[in-house]
Amino acid sequence: MECFRWTSPTGWWGEELQGLGLVQEEIRFLINPELIAARLFTEALEYNECLIITGTEQYSKYTGYAETYKWMESHKDETPRDDWQRRCTEIVALDALKFRRFLDQFDPGKMIRELNKAYCGFARPGVPDQNLCAVATGNWGCGAFGGDTRLKALLQMMAAAEAHRDVAYFTFGDRELMRDVRDMHTFLTDRNTSVGTILGLLQQYYQSVCKNCHAPRPDVSLYGFIYEKVCSTAVSPVSDMDEEDEEHEPMDIH
Repeated sequence: MECFRWTSPTGWWGEELQGLGLVQEEIRFLINPELIAARLFTEALEYNECLIITGTEQYSKYTGYAETYKWMESHKDETPRDDWQRRCTEIVALDALKFRRFLDQFDPGKMIRELNKAYCGFARPGVPDQNLCAVATGNWGCGAFGGDTRLKALLQMMAAAEAHRDVAYFTFGDRELMRDVRDMHTFLTDRNTSVGTILGLLQQYYQSVCKNCHAPRPDVSLYGFIYEKVCSTAVSPVSDMDEEDEEHEPMDIH
């Protein structure tokens, strides 16, 4: 499954297709043109909705991104077909929030919204865990939408853990981010840290670091804060989840 990190500020699928943009959403429409048909009947998504598209075929290869994008050649899609003769592909579109200020995204309500949105895209109720493929995702809602790559990586890993999904996380050549995300994942899984506990840490980070910060960015990094808190104290899960904490999945993403 590919998690398509759709970043429309209004929640409309393919909104920028006829504009001047040529980034992830537009590129995916161009190389998988069957996606365009979904614009005819897809409504704006609510906060707890995602768009799942099954069976689209890739027809083109390309190089570059945005201003450097170029069509390269035709692509022969060798992906197997299911019983309905659809390609065994699943593209999940998730509309991310846009942040004008870097600190706004650490507001607990905003983090819960993004966490729930990712969970809607990753969860498949009723499907046995052994039949769930990994989620291919990356820097969802970052770049022009102002999302923090490390926060978004952590939120997506939390959602995937609750949904019992493995993750193939792509950092698009950012080796420092790759190491940071890998090290954080290893750190949390080695300590069997629950999703509820991590959510509690995120809320603590907002209250103690971000809430009264007057600079554009805080002096204390999110991951540094988590490392320090987990190593120095016994961290409790977020309060409104205490009764359900036994159900929270540990971070187990590969």
